[in-house]
Parts: sequence; structure tokens; C-alpha cells
Amino acid sequence: MKFDLYLALGDSISIDFYPAQDAGKQTSSHNENLGAASLLLRNDRLLFPEFKGQDLSSHCVNLTFQNLAVDGATTFDLLERLDDLDAFKERSALVTLTIGGNDLLQSLRLSGGNGKILIAEVERIQERFSEIADQIQLKLPDSYLILNTVYDPTDGTGTFTDSAIFDQKLPVELLQYLNFLMTRLSFSPRRVLCDIHKHFLGHGMLSPSQEDFWYWRPNPIEPGYRGASEIRRLWWKIVEPLVLF
Repeated sequence: MKFDLYLALGDSISIDFYPAQDAGKQTSSHNENLGAASLLLRNDRLLFPEFKGQDLSSHCVNLTFQNLAVDGATTFDLLERLDDLDAFKERSALVTLTIGGNDLLQSLRLSGGNGKILIAEVERIQERFSEIADQIQLKLPDSYLILNTVYDPTDGTGTFTDSAIFDQKLPVELLQYLNFLMTRLSFSPRRVLCDIHKHFLGHGMLSPSQEDFWYWRPNPIEPGYRGASEIRRLWWKIVEPLVLF
């Protein structure tokens, strides 16, 4: 399968800003293109030499890239912008979608901690998530869609131990419920679910060292450059057999 377009959709998990800030603090890197989507497109050979040749640019000739992900985006935001995809309806597109985490944080703030409201809202988030996935493939009939679960920076504890941003315990069971509902979607040879949540466990608040911490320290709901590379790692495992054979 040869793609001529790579579209990154969703929230800050797919953008460059936080991984680039993280790398600038911890390394001598001046590369700004260090988000998961950018690394899947083109590897940074200085930071990640082990990924040499393991990117879309090495295997897809004449590939174009559009990163339409927006920091802070929710499923509501993305639903309002899906008509933008009409411009790409004739393309053979790889699409990655990261969305849902901001919806959950917003619901926590608005609900006042009411459990019944939150459970119902998680189910509505999933309904919008499902609608987005369906609309993407309706608008882009020759697309391959990678959906993603939402990671948990607290590693299941609900507590941000070294951040002043969150001063209360978060109900991680709601995040787990959202990720569970994502597994209930209908899938096909052209729609898969990537379990970022599972892969990231142990690399947040419970990580044993800085090298094992995959988030951005100043605001640990965002991925650091190591985390962005790990998301890219998962995506490449899915994409590699598609572009090589």
C-alpha cells in the first residue's frame, strides 16, 4: 500500500511544540519537528539513530504531509472541522487520530465530580469519537485510519506527584472506561486501534528515572520527545508492513 498523503488529526499528542521544548531542554537538538506525527513522517537521525529508514519519507515517494492537530482540541472541535477533509477525498491517505483526553479533562471540571454525570459523559465522548472515525473514512474512502487510546500520565494512581498543575486525585477509572469503549468500535483492514495507554504505563509518575519518563515535565499531560518517539514506534509497527509489502 503506497500512500500519497499523511494526515495527522486531533490534539497535542500529535503536535511538535511540547516534544521540541522537551528536547531543547534536555539535549542539544534544535529540530522543531519532534512530535509523533513528524517523526513518523521523517525520523530525527541524531536523536533516534535506531529508527534510520523507519519512516514514511523513506518508503513513500511524493508523499505530502498535513498536520491538522490542534493543541487542546476536543471531539467537538474536530467534528466541526471535518469538512476540511473534503479537499483530500481523492487521495490515498494514512490518517492518525489522537483525541479524547481533553474532553475528559473538560468533563471533570464541569461535572464537579458527579460520578453519574461523568460516566454518561464518557459514553458521549465515545459516541463522538466513533462518529469522527466514521466520517473520516466516509470523506476519505481510500484512507487507512489509526485510532489511539488515551494515555495516563499518573500510571493508574490518579495523582501527579511532582506537578502543581493538578492538586486533586483524578478518577482514572473513567479514563480506563473510555479506553475500554474505544475497543468496542467496529474495526476493519483499514481501521485499527493503537493502544498508547498500555504502552505508556510505567513511564509517567511511577517512572524510575528521567530516561524512562515520557512526558513533558512542566505540564505532564503532554508528551516529551521520548514519548513522541514511542508513539511513533507504535505507529510504525502498524504502518511498516503496509509500505514495505
